[in-house]
Amino acid sequence: MAKHLLRHSAIASEVLGGAMRRARRWAARGTCAAAAAATALTLSFTCATAKAATTLRVATLVPQASSWGRILQTWDKAVAEKTHDVVKLDIYYNAVQGMEDSMVAKMRTGQLDGAVVSSVGLADIYKNVLALQLPGVLTTWEKLDRARGALGAELKAGLANNGFSLLSWADLGVVRPFSTGYAVRRPSDLKNRHPLLFRDDPILPMLYQSLGGVVPRPLSVGEVLPALQSGGVDFVFAPGLAVEQLQWAQHLDHVTDWTLVCVIGGTVFRTASLDALPSDLRETFLDIQRRVGEAQNRMVRKDDQSAFSRVTKKMTVQQLDASEKDTWDKLAQEAVRKLAQSTFPRELVDQVLAYGK
Repeated sequence: MAKHLLRHSAIASEVLGGAMRRARRWAARGTCAAAAAATALTLSFTCATAKAATTLRVATLVPQASSWGRILQTWDKAVAEKTHDVVKLDIYYNAVQGMEDSMVAKMRTGQLDGAVVSSVGLADIYKNVLALQLPGVLTTWEKLDRARGALGAELKAGLANNGFSLLSWADLGVVRPFSTGYAVRRPSDLKNRHPLLFRDDPILPMLYQSLGGVVPRPLSVGEVLPALQSGGVDFVFAPGLAVEQLQWAQHLDHVTDWTLVCVIGGTVFRTASLDALPSDLRETFLDIQRRVGEAQNRMVRKDDQSAFSRVTKKMTVQQLDASEKDTWDKLAQEAVRKLAQSTFPRELVDQVLAYGK
């Protein structure tokens, strides 16, 4: 817990520190122009604070007490401090505003201004974002960084064309297979079992369809823990951090040493909500989110690896031989082939595959 608090304090210092450094450089110039600008800025904030604060309504599935929730609280505090409470966040945790498809629908109608969502939520706005989640392709952060760096502008433009602005990407963790009551060494071990499938996810259904003999159980995030407790689900693809933070670990006893994907998400806002902010406040808000997003991704990558090490201490780790890994790789390749035919543009899939080599 102490390490988490120190890291979140570091994020806050990084976000707020940038503004302070710029202010010191500005003051050091000592010119009349700087003094006049300072006076104007002071007057603008004085006038702004006299007005009613702008409250931006933001929804997420994450629990408030989780690592992700604490990052959002740091973001909330930074926005209030750097805008002198002129812009405030009203964050709805724990799926209070519904699942991610509901959040997107509410943003479209103006009931919400923003959301922190997974790649599935982003795909509800622009489907091609999910091409970064092709199974068995972007299996390391280095591969993901290459692909996202090259394709990010195109994907952000697709979101923008639908009326949304992606403020920052969010890394969520490295996805591996976890099971309870049995070992999973080959995909065929899942036949006649009860794997989890998140609703609205078009990727895993294609994987299970390629395998055959599997009837996955579609659930929302909040329904997974009760399903694990009752035995309704006995296999999940998930990052170690999610397994720990969502309290799934005590109901899982095996993990397979194979990586499905580095799963991502992002913070997305209605462009109309951002455009409604005065230009100076909008730039301040966007700068804060950029800094929080960068710091969050660095922290989550470390926390995910640490969480995986912790939860697997009480599990049996299935170390696969070359032939067993090959069965997983071939299953993923078949799913990607089908996704290129039915879900994503072939050219986009080929680009992602190139960055996954």
